[in-house]
Amino acid sequence: MAEQYDAIAREYQRTKQSPLRRYVEAYTLFQLLGDLQDLRVLDLACGEGFYTRQIMQSGAAAVTGVDISPAMIELAEVCEQQEPLRISYHCRDVAELGRLGEFDLVSAAYLLHYAPNVEALQGMCNSIAANLRPGGRLVAINENPGQGSADYAGYLQYGFNKSVQEPRTEGSAITYEMVSGRSLIRFEAFYYSQAVYEAALTRAGFTDIRWQPLQLSPEGVVECGADYFQEYLQNPPVVGLECRL
Repeated sequence: MAEQYDAIAREYQRTKQSPLRRYVEAYTLFQLLGDLQDLRVLDLACGEGFYTRQIMQSGAAAVTGVDISPAMIELAEVCEQQEPLRISYHCRDVAELGRLGEFDLVSAAYLLHYAPNVEALQGMCNSIAANLRPGGRLVAINENPGQGSADYAGYLQYGFNKSVQEPRTEGSAITYEMVSGRSLIRFEAFYYSQAVYEAALTRAGFTDIRWQPLQLSPEGVVECGADYFQEYLQNPPVVGLECRL
């Protein structure tokens, strides 16, 4: 998994400026994260630290970022050197992370669906639980396990395409192709049913598991118009997820 993001690290970084990522993904994530004032936050699958820095700038007391890709962590550390925010970064596989500390909140934008099998998914959930205080929360942006159609042609207008290996089973490959500038970047995730996700989280000690719909920011409507986001929101490829230890 690290290799695919090492190869596209800089191109993937540029996609964070797309309207979908700014006005749907980021808005949904931070609405679910809620008030971050004085919280200790662990940001898993942090990539180049894009949301990690925003979490710190939103009032968190301390933030730690973890990603499996050395190239992504290198970009994050460059940003930290250029604009120090006292964020610490670790290049680790979350499925084998162990305990870094006790955090109030874990943020995981695009993590769980990268588990290549159910055992790795369970390892990720266990690692998250090991780093949360009792009562702490997990907030994630995740592949939408309830997306029924395998026809994702409607996403082409947004500069990406999604295809799922059929017949769909636990661990089926999900392939994304995305345009970034003049580059076409490609990466894979994995499909798991809602029941499999919830079973892994429950075994790790989580309760009150909730799948949350994507939200569109008012600024996005002003800049792009509501119609621009309609296809994406009617057939969302990802959803929010939150639960409590």
